[in-house]
Amino acid sequence: MELNKKSLQDLTALSDDELREKINSIAQSAGIDRSRTAPYLKDISGIKKKLNSLSDAQIKALLSALGEDNVRKIKEGLDNGSKR
Repeated sequence: MELNKKSLQDLTALSDDELREKINSIAQSAGIDRSRTAPYLKDISGIKKKLNSLSDAQIKALLSALGEDNVRKIKEGLDNGSKR
């Protein structure tokens, strides 16, 4: 999956439970335990708003800051996450 404005909009179109599972899958791909992500996933509507508000330039800057290896892990998590 390409990480761009369209792919983030696709993520925000998921149900809250589906998005929560995608985020958990991404975290797991990066070696982060589900118990550590749970506190951050209480406000899914806030997460959706933030994802929708990101510009292409912000997305590009974020991906650059994350580094190639972390971006690869995120993409793996997106591709392997729940596809209900």
